[in-house]
Amino acid sequence: MSGGRINRVIFISAGEASGDAHGAGVVAELRERFPEAELFGIGGDRMQAAGLELLEHSRRMSFMGFAEVVRHLPFIWRVRRRVLGEIAKRKPDLVILIDYPGFHFSLLRKLARLPGVQKPKVLYYIAPQVWAWKAGRARELARLADHIAVIFPFEVPIFERLGGKVTFVGHPLLDEAGEPPPRGQFLKGLDLEPDDRVVGLFPGSRKQEIRRHLPLLIETVKLLRHFQPELRFILAESPGVPPRLYERLLRDCSGITRAFAVSHAILAHANASLVKSGSTTIEAAYFGNPFVVFYKTSPATYSIGKQLVKVPFIAMPNLLVGEEAVRELIQHEATPDNLVGAIVPLLNVPSEVEACRARLKKVREAMGEPGAAKRVAEIAAKLIEE
Repeated sequence: MSGGRINRVIFISAGEASGDAHGAGVVAELRERFPEAELFGIGGDRMQAAGLELLEHSRRMSFMGFAEVVRHLPFIWRVRRRVLGEIAKRKPDLVILIDYPGFHFSLLRKLARLPGVQKPKVLYYIAPQVWAWKAGRARELARLADHIAVIFPFEVPIFERLGGKVTFVGHPLLDEAGEPPPRGQFLKGLDLEPDDRVVGLFPGSRKQEIRRHLPLLIETVKLLRHFQPELRFILAESPGVPPRLYERLLRDCSGITRAFAVSHAILAHANASLVKSGSTTIEAAYFGNPFVVFYKTSPATYSIGKQLVKVPFIAMPNLLVGEEAVRELIQHEATPDNLVGAIVPLLNVPSEVEACRARLKKVREAMGEPGAAKRVAEIAAKLIEE
């Protein structure tokens, strides 16, 4: 693609907040390897700070659910047209796509058919979990991407069987988690006592998730207080959710401490947590304290998903070790009574706590070694130089 030009041109795209965090490390590593490179694409504040020229901010690309995606299709198509136009004009040596399958799969297909432009090499980082629900999409990714960098070891044979070039690079969380503040300092900052017994509440990071899950957690808190009034509760608030939504839903439930953008500290210091299924479950496993996974969606979405999903578990920690490392309560099982029944032993029975921590240690070991962003940059450099 470079045809003798010295300065490299690389397009990088991450469509969500988690992708921005993972992408920032890759941008920084590429900047170190190619100081004069032209890096452009879709990302958030962290990728921009690391040196990416933004064509679009990822906060405008975060949609969830079929209805919301349909409502924003004109905007999504405009962004895709602009991206394809810039790729055709700048002719990048490499395209790096980070997770975010809905948008990136449509981009992948279009890249292969850009008129008058040779298809750039494509590195897909953090493969979407299409192997769980749609084998055809996994096969398509293996065919269209020149290399797939996966963050879970069991994904390697899946894509190899489909003919893809794939490398396990480790989980980026191992580099991004950082060291949380001491427990006493953290709790004092929230007007709590260092020896308080704490339950972390993680309803999700999107507005739709908060609307569906926070009422469930509020009812669970009320039940837990009936049995154990000494417990303190910390709600992890997401940067992508308006504060007024939390305020409205919490109007009839006092005594829940709200904490903004400190989810890692909550996970590190809570005695146990209730965690919505998603990327936060891996973060929870990393910090090693007991937790219970829950998830609710619309009846229609659940019915469709139940027919499509081909794996025995929903929570990634359980998939990673092939056993129920943590309890899953999904859809009709996600009730206040069941959540209380699952978390009470993790708060009160030492043998249950230690057994859960031992299982989470196996999850942590399966996440690989630090250095994911560096390994991705190494793969990128090889693809560029081929």
